This record gives sequence, structure tokens and C-alpha cells, in this order.
Amino acid sequence: MTTRTRHLSLMSLAVMAMAITACGTTPQVADAPAPMTGSAGDKLVTLRVGPGVSSAGLKASLPGAQVLVLDHATSRAVVTVPATTARTLASSSLSAQRLGQLDAGVLAVEDDSLMKVLDAEDPEAGALGLTSWAGGLTTWAGGLTTWAGGALSWAGGASFLNSADLASASAYWNTLGIFDAQRRIPELGDGVRVAVLDTGIDLNHPLLRDRVDTMNDWDFVAGDATPQEENPVGALKYGHGTAVAGVILQIAPKASIQAYRVLNPNGAGRISLVTSAVNKAVVNGAQIINMSLGSTTSSIALNTALAAALAKGVLIVNSSGNAGTQGIVYPGAALGTVQFPLNSGLMSVGSVDLTLKKSKFSQYARNMTLTAPGELVLTTFPDSRLVKASGTSFAAPAVTGALALAMSAGASSSALTSAVQSSATPNLDATYNTELGAGTLNVSGLAAKFR
Repeated sequence: MTTRTRHLSLMSLAVMAMAITACGTTPQVADAPAPMTGSAGDKLVTLRVGPGVSSAGLKASLPGAQVLVLDHATSRAVVTVPATTARTLASSSLSAQRLGQLDAGVLAVEDDSLMKVLDAEDPEAGALGLTSWAGGLTTWAGGLTTWAGGALSWAGGASFLNSADLASASAYWNTLGIFDAQRRIPELGDGVRVAVLDTGIDLNHPLLRDRVDTMNDWDFVAGDATPQEENPVGALKYGHGTAVAGVILQIAPKASIQAYRVLNPNGAGRISLVTSAVNKAVVNGAQIINMSLGSTTSSIALNTALAAALAKGVLIVNSSGNAGTQGIVYPGAALGTVQFPLNSGLMSVGSVDLTLKKSKFSQYARNMTLTAPGELVLTTFPDSRLVKASGTSFAAPAVTGALALAMSAGASSSALTSAVQSSATPNLDATYNTELGAGTLNVSGLAAKFR
């Protein structure tokens, strides 16, 4: 992702902090596995389990096990175990007597490898670098408009954006039809819970802090309840999660963001953390999960957690990847398989420019779901700043925000899976159109299906 930042004025920060209201929380369900961080040498084990299996039983049966997922609806569990324990497991079965029931089996043992924010070959769209505007870091002009009203507030009257940047942002909003969509759905995402699995979020950013559900979040990297962005020297992806959250809230500004930090500041994190976070998000009542991250290889463990989430009606939005090549990253790459049919609720999102042509960096494939603008998208950045960000990482949350907006109008997850595609605007790229999904996100068209 490429970025350019500016500080918001102090007056803007004060007013916005007062204007944004706090979001609600969701009670946890019983028997939810606690989040764990594990160790780099662990193995991921996916098991078939019966109704009599409990987390305590799994831990007792498998020395050193940490339970990431236990879903009786799909009869699956995912655990991490030390490599020494993994070597003792049979390739096809685990003693039913040890697990206390009659239907148990080891489905897969795999390395706890890395998932990451995948960089582009094109350096202009790759690693997140921080550059200033031509005039240096200056305060925004004006400064009395809150983000709580979304694009309608940004565009109406006094704004904390200067005229050039407001024009740029307005072009983005107009392309997506956000103004009309927010008029149709004045709930603006209210009551919808959105999980962001990423590098964390700047919990003190005035445009975000009162939209983050601090009762239902977790830092899986540090193993604590504060998923704050961290910025050590040399960090390549600092601000990535904050920027993703800002895109969602421009479109659905009253949605509740659940922040799950699964990636370090360089944009990498083990599959066990992502798997745990998917499960935790479902336990905490998330209705949509945004995953602006991926892998070039599939994971049975992660797929197990995703399938369990989809079975409960949770929508999952994944960025397609930034290598500019044919073929999208996992988990979206599994779309069209028996486990993840094209209408399953898992979505892969590529990037286009504002002329609706494929972004140079965007990966593409016939099983992609749709696209959204992902070039120089104005959004939030840590330390009270805004940024212009590029990458499929920022196309995906536009779809997430649109889904949250429509969901607050009463749209069901099953209806949204088809509606977001059938309402899309045709892409205008003759070269790649057959591999860019149903078209480009049209938030206005989506809203019109429900209001």
C-alpha cells in the first residue's frame, strides 16, 4: 500500500471526539475457546469430533493442546499442539476412547505457517510506506464536520478536508454511489458488528475510537485485550488495520468495529492466530469479517473456522492480493470449491481505478466475486492522521462497509451474498473483465434492493 498523510486539526479532533457515540457490545456464548498465541513450532491439527467432545476433553487428550475452534454444528475442531505431540498422532484416526466418543479422526496436520498482507510487485502499490503531502504535514482546513454522518457529512458544508482532497474523496464516493445509499439507509450500519482481522487499530484515533467495540476485541499477537497498532522501527505495515477500518466507517459510519490484531507491524501473522480470531469474532457476534490479508497456500485449519462462520450466516470479505497476476490469494482462492461455493458468503475483492479498469497491482481470477476502487483511497491513519492508501486491502473493506450498511436496513446475509453482485456496475476493462467478478461495487444499487 502507498500512503500520504496529514494531521487533523486540533479543533477537528475535539469536535469529532464529542460527536461520535459509543457502540454496543455482544454477549459471549458458552464453551468458547480462549484466545491463545501459541509458539512458532506448533502444528495445526484439524479433527472430526462428535457431540460429546469438549474443549477440556481435547486438552486432556492432546498434551500441550490449545483449542482454537470447537464447532459441534460442523463436527470439527482445530487445535494447536507441539510438534512432539503431532508426531504421535495417527494419520487417519485418533483413539475414540481417548476423546470419549465414537466419531473422532485426524483430518489434517499442518505447519502453523504465516499469512500476511501481500505486497505488490509494483513498488507504487506495495509495502506500506509513509510519505507526506507536497506541502508537508499541515493541519486540515475548516474542521467542524464529524465522520459520524459518513460521506454525507464530509460533503456538506464545513469540512476538515481542503478543497482538492474533498474533490478527490467525493469522486470516490460518487463512483460508489455512497451519497444516495446513505440517504436511503439512514441507519448507517447501526447495530451491525464488523470484525477487522489485521494489524490492529489506533484505538485513540478520533474518527475511530468510539466506534471500536472494546468489550469484544483481542490482540492475538501480544495476547492481551488491547489490539492497538504498534510502530517499532522499520515497521512496513504500520497503520494498515487503521486504514482498513476507516474505509468501512466511511460507508457504514455507525457500524461497530471489533478489532482483532492477528498481524505484526510488518503485516505477518501465523495461521493459528487468524483461525482463533475468526472463531472469536463469531463467538462475539460479528456479522461480517474483513480479512485484508492472505496466503499463497490453503489451510485446512483456517478453512474449518471459515466454514463454521459461514454456516452461522457470517459474511467474510477477503482481498484478492496485490501481485498483479492471475490467481487470487487464499482463502478467496478456494471460491468455487465444494467447501466454498461461489454463493457461500465468502467473497474475494479485487481493485479497480475510478474508471472501473483493473488496478495494475490487483490479482484477478474467474472465481473472484467483485471489485471496488482501491487506489489512493482517503482513510484513517494512526496518530490522528488521514492517509491515501492503495491496494486490494482497501477495496475489500469498501465491500464490507456496503454489506454493513445494507444489513442495518434489515438485509439478511443470504440475500446480500447475491445482491452485492447483482447490483454491481459492470467493469470497463476489456482485457480482464471475465476475471474481475460480477463488476464493481455499487453501494447505491445495493441499497436500492432493500430500501
